[in-house]
Amino acid sequence: MTLAYLFYWYYVVLTATTGGKIYATGDWRLPLSSEDFGDRIETRWVIAGTEGRSSCYAWVRPDEGYHFAGFYDENNQLVSATDQLDEIRLWSTTYSAQEEDGIVSGADLYPVKPQCLTAVFEPDVPVQITAPKDAAKAVSAADELFDLSGRKIITPRNGQIIVRNRKKIIIK
Repeated sequence: MTLAYLFYWYYVVLTATTGGKIYATGDWRLPLSSEDFGDRIETRWVIAGTEGRSSCYAWVRPDEGYHFAGFYDENNQLVSATDQLDEIRLWSTTYSAQEEDGIVSGADLYPVKPQCLTAVFEPDVPVQITAPKDAAKAVSAADELFDLSGRKIITPRNGQIIVRNRKKIIIK
């Protein structure tokens, strides 16, 4: 009597924004050195009998002056946020399954379209409050101004907190 098992095939692509590197694996191999980290990681794995849901493990490494903000899916929805930099479990669902007799051999069974996640790294912005007397003098043509959500500001208002040259300032 031959026993057959249902194997589930996973394919996840992780990318990193400017400000950090990532590493991921489906078989839980710890990163061995900084050379394991990169801007884009593809990971594939196969699990027997987990009903289509499994997780890969990811590690993040922010560059100096940046912090990890979380992993986001293709719809810009936050899927995992943590302030720890050791392993993070990223859950994945697959509908690609195959019944096998114990010998997992079908590399062509991985989903054609991977689940794509982005590791977002944000710059550390030191709080520095200044109070220029005239808002027009505080704005130089060469400086770009942003609100706290990252939207570009053309004309700042008095009392508004803005980000200029990676520093928060209050316009007075």
